[in-house]
Amino acid sequence: RRYELKRFAKFCKSHNLEKTADIKKNIIISYLSVNKISKASKLGIIYVLTGFMDYLVDEELILDNIAASIQKPKIYPPRADYLTYDELERLFQSEAQNSHRKATDRNLLLFGLFTDLCLRVSEVVNLTLDDVRLESQEVWITRKRDKTDNIPLNDDIVEKFHRWYAIRPEYKGNESPWVFLSSHGRQLRRRQVHYIVSQALRRANIVKRKQGPHLLRHSGASLKARAGENLIMIQYLLGHENLNTTRRYLHFEWEELKEMVGRSPVLGENNGKNDSLNRKNR
Repeated sequence: RRYELKRFAKFCKSHNLEKTADIKKNIIISYLSVNKISKASKLGIIYVLTGFMDYLVDEELILDNIAASIQKPKIYPPRADYLTYDELERLFQSEAQNSHRKATDRNLLLFGLFTDLCLRVSEVVNLTLDDVRLESQEVWITRKRDKTDNIPLNDDIVEKFHRWYAIRPEYKGNESPWVFLSSHGRQLRRRQVHYIVSQALRRANIVKRKQGPHLLRHSGASLKARAGENLIMIQYLLGHENLNTTRRYLHFEWEELKEMVGRSPVLGENNGKNDSLNRKNR
């Protein structure tokens, strides 16, 4: 903030403005246009200057906050990346074929927990053997602020657990309580999971802006929402306290929007015949 004010002061001096009272709205607009910056940066500058001029008004050094009346650029959040069903299928098939034998079953289970159960990477790496109940097909998840949730497992995830548990004794440190182990026999770390997912996406020739486990979690939730699954249940899987947070995982394609609009009922096509019929029946 101080740096931005110094830059603005330097700009004002270059225009022979020595007093704050001499600063006019057109000067601020000119300053914003001279700097070839993003809309987000421009908005930040406006907020800095608005706050500064609020202070000047409070100190009775100027009469009005001219920065407050400047039109702010509209900023729309970028559409979050997510994987389609075909891309997820490609990812799983690629991992099954290309990863190291000992790591294949571990990695496929990781991917399944992100896409099927929509778990956070911290929730996955902190899973203990006692948290997983394959007999009753459920898992206990430790959420943020040590909250725990019970989540059911589908048959595919149970099978993936069995396959990983069959290979897990070959790892060093297999007596560890953690479900997921690194190649060195230690608890798998978040950055290691990020690397595993990123490398798997690269091998599958899938390129997104953000390559990591959150992309898989986001994709799993998005596919469930697009399939018409209950939003409250998706919220539970994601561990969100606020439903508005879950709504960020909703996406649609342009063709889907066109189809929805096309399904709208045609109203008034009977030119009032139904109205006259209704009046007769009263």
